[in-house]
Amino acid sequence: EELQGVVSRLTPSEARAVGIAAMSRHFGIDYTQVFEAVDRDHSGTVSRVEFRRYITQVLPAHAATDTPRPTNRQLALFGLNSAIPFVVFGMLDNSIMILGGDVVDDLVGSTLQLSTLACAAIANTFADVLGISIGNTVEALSSRCGVPSANLTQAQAEMPMVRRLGLACGSFGILVGCVIGMSPLLFMDHDAKALKDAFAKVDTDGSGALELPELRRALAGAGLQDVDDAQLRALLRELGLGSEGRVTLDS
Repeated sequence: EELQGVVSRLTPSEARAVGIAAMSRHFGIDYTQVFEAVDRDHSGTVSRVEFRRYITQVLPAHAATDTPRPTNRQLALFGLNSAIPFVVFGMLDNSIMILGGDVVDDLVGSTLQLSTLACAAIANTFADVLGISIGNTVEALSSRCGVPSANLTQAQAEMPMVRRLGLACGSFGILVGCVIGMSPLLFMDHDAKALKDAFAKVDTDGSGALELPELRRALAGAGLQDVDDAQLRALLRELGLGSEGRVTLDS
């Protein structure tokens, strides 16, 4: 009661000074500097907003000191579980972009006069949407395939070390996935693709066949200006491309 009486007779500034001194002695920290840092408007009092901001900054630091470090096995499992979805995403992203680019080029590329890069971009858009859509499915399949969970607590998962590990493993996983996703390039006929692209450039009307006027324009671009229809037909017969005056990719 005597202490309460003494405290009740203190002015607000004296009470604040006594409180800061008691906290500094108890925690071994100069809370005068802490109070000045928290009191951003220098009003001499800490408002609710200032106190909430201070607590938000201080509590995670205290929680981190009380959180046990994950074991090496937990970190390894966390890294593996972080990498697997990105491996699948990178693999799908690159493979669908490569294969789908050809499909888009075949279906709408020539009709809409789209470039090869535009067709690849359209295919990549579908690949990205598909990769994001199956992200949770991949994680579920990983657990079903026997990949154990790291069983980290919420506090452990928010540790800076764990976050950096997840970012590094995710980046490595998407790198590996993209390299695997480029494997369709090993089985593609690049000569046939080049021939098809050259054919599409000459086939200006998109009919799927090169008529005599288109052939004459192509030869004129190569420097052969004075070639008539009879000479063209004779040339086609000599090359075994038929005598009908039109050339297709199947010729």
